Amino acid sequence: MHEEQERAFEYDPDQDLPATPEAQAGEVEASARERPRTVRDLTPRELGMKGEEMAAAYLERKGWYILDRNWRCEFGEVDIVAREDDEDDTIVLVEVKTRLALGERGEGMPELAVDSRKRRRYKMLALAYIVNHPEADAVRFDVIALNVVGEGAARLRHLSGAYEVDD
Repeated sequence: MHEEQERAFEYDPDQDLPATPEAQAGEVEASARERPRTVRDLTPRELGMKGEEMAAAYLERKGWYILDRNWRCEFGEVDIVAREDDEDDTIVLVEVKTRLALGERGEGMPELAVDSRKRRRYKMLALAYIVNHPEADAVRFDVIALNVVGEGAARLRHLSGAYEVDD
């Protein structure tokens, strides 16, 4: 059983917007270089990275401790590894799903991208994390879904305990 929280989330649209590979290589026309990048200009990978930044900022504002970002092992990657507080030894593995939700595409549910195949992979990631971090007494999976609805605005849904290792 999971608990879901939804809230509006504001972010600084100018903060850490990466340049496109074309712009980095100098292959963009002068008019495009002069125009500031917007959220529409982000590649899917860049949008995902921006979503992970927003999710980490959200968790930190809630008082969580970010233990690791983009933790990798032979089974894949965990976007965010966190702990809610000093009293709880539960390690929370957070999968962040971000979608651009402008105009007519405004009501997507990015969390639906966490299918049974990804849940199986996350079970393997959890076991690998516990093996590599024996201090982790318990592991929980959360999903943070972000719909970026405009420059500086996103809808965030935090599904706490989205699924169990035993599922």
